[in-house]
Amino acid sequence: MTQTETAKTAEAASEPSRCIICGGGTFRPAGVSSGYRIFRCMGCGFHFVHPLPSLEEIAAIYEKYSSNVLYSAKAERKVLRAMKQIKRYLKPKPGARFIDFGCNIGTGVEAAHRLGLEAYGVDIDEESVGIARNEYPAGHYHAGAVESLPEDWKDFDFAFMIEVIEHLPDPHAYFEAMRARLKPGALLYLTTPDAGHWRVPKDFPTWQEVFPPQHIHYFTRTAMQHFLPAHGFEIVRFVWSPKTRLKVLARKL
Repeated sequence: MTQTETAKTAEAASEPSRCIICGGGTFRPAGVSSGYRIFRCMGCGFHFVHPLPSLEEIAAIYEKYSSNVLYSAKAERKVLRAMKQIKRYLKPKPGARFIDFGCNIGTGVEAAHRLGLEAYGVDIDEESVGIARNEYPAGHYHAGAVESLPEDWKDFDFAFMIEVIEHLPDPHAYFEAMRARLKPGALLYLTTPDAGHWRVPKDFPTWQEVFPPQHIHYFTRTAMQHFLPAHGFEIVRFVWSPKTRLKVLARKL
């Protein structure tokens, strides 16, 4: 066994030392999925893969990711749903600036455009952004990390982050970069699988949302109450959902 292989084996056998959300140090094993160990923080309920998959592992998975076909097949429904969400939660005025972090094929951006907003979207996946530009050319798009956004992409009034945070290897770094692009008082509508929902099975790895290395972080309301204020957001409210979804409306301070 090489030195690198030995180091990886030791890391895989290690126990987590500190919760990245609440700073707690007490954990319980929550199971194993696809060879990835999952732990639960006993302080805030945050579930997470440990050790984290390497960036190479994550990249390899997304090279084979086929969700664009599924998204495209129901794109118009997603546009209409996003329009309802924007009107219900953000109550925007025409001409305001909107950005969708993790925009995929651009349905959220298109929804904002149809409501009269100046609409932008960013996604790490070039293929998704290519589809967005082709299908919804009225929007503005950027393919790449949030840290690489053009300098003039700033002062946004509203932001979407739909099913993104569970994928992020470093949610803290992402939120710091994202927050810098929003105006003080800007509203953020965020959704992610809810690890604390009453419908999540006791055998955590059997939950349909558990499929590492795509999903590596699983929030609860308590975890989100730690995370968002730590990045300068106040929680306006949690939106009830019968499904295992954590939906939150927050405001940048």
